[in-house]
Amino acid sequence: MRLSLSFLSICILSFALIISCSKENDELVQVQFICTVDYVEFTSDVSANVKFDVVVDGISDSYIAKHSYSTQNSNYLIGDNIVNIYNFLQNGNEANFDFEYGLNLGAFCAELFPNIPAHEHNPFAAEAIKDLNGKNLGKWKIKKKTTLKSIDKQ
Repeated sequence: MRLSLSFLSICILSFALIISCSKENDELVQVQFICTVDYVEFTSDVSANVKFDVVVDGISDSYIAKHSYSTQNSNYLIGDNIVNIYNFLQNGNEANFDFEYGLNLGAFCAELFPNIPAHEHNPFAAEAIKDLNGKNLGKWKIKKKTTLKSIDKQ
């Protein structure tokens, strides 16, 4: 009887430790942060909008970054190193391009979210469709993304 009472005491103590440890670990859970790109819109020969869809701890919101851009051949450099689009190839109402989050995008994100968690912005190859309702030079809705390790910036 004494052995089973000791065993029961050890089980209860172990269970209490597991519960207290799991409560401590719950406090260490990091904020979930997801940032994706919905579309790129060229509103004039020098202005562009990029729509970011963001999820922070399960709450979704959208942000439109409005910046000037410059072109170099088939490359579009949006904002002060906010977004870079390389090898933009249009075929009718479809386009393919490589999308790179610029080095200064972190500062843009920090303005939107005061306690932004650490996260990565990975470049991707995009397949996009032109929004035919757009009145501007082109609103390109991104339909498919393929993660890239690096971008050929020809």
